[in-house]
Amino acid sequence: MKGIIFNLLEAYLTSIIGEGGFEQIVRQCALKTTDPMLMVAPGTYPDADFLEIVQAAAGELQVPEAEFFRNFGRYAIPRMAERYPNFFTPFTSPKDFLKFIGMVHLVEVKKIFLDAEVPDFSFQDIGTDEIILRYSSRRRLCHMVEGLIEGLAVYYKVRVRYLQPRCLMKGDEVCEFHIHFYEPPEAEPVDGQHELKSD
Repeated sequence: MKGIIFNLLEAYLTSIIGEGGFEQIVRQCALKTTDPMLMVAPGTYPDADFLEIVQAAAGELQVPEAEFFRNFGRYAIPRMAERYPNFFTPFTSPKDFLKFIGMVHLVEVKKIFLDAEVPDFSFQDIGTDEIILRYSSRRRLCHMVEGLIEGLAVYYKVRVRYLQPRCLMKGDEVCEFHIHFYEPPEAEPVDGQHELKSD
């Protein structure tokens, strides 16, 4: 996994428990990484280290790992937009962003990080404000993808509802998200609330 994800994870946890709390969590983990600088972008470090830190942090915060990943995904979107605005500014809606995420992710991320192992995203356009997003990765970070979807809705100032009838965590070959973005009523705040249902 690339160091940029670790950087975002460090920023997320530091915003909650402070730098000292984050360092304490890292110290209690039996990490495989021998060189701490590998955890700084554009370094590469074992996926197991990332997952161990997440597990330890979720335990410290007393939240389920799925909820931790969703919260982290929501947190990550505006920070990614700050660091890599060219990934976001060409689009005016989360649907447009998601329609091209496969191309953007595979082509642009590979330009920056030649050895990056990127997930596979594909889409099916099913309506003006609806899309089916399919995600596949051996890392199975589907809960984080949920958070990214919600974060995109907040970033582009719309609301979102989605269903997830297929999931890697349940043995399916892909995670499949049926997503509906919609404009909130004039007086309704945009907060990224969603409805998630899994069969």
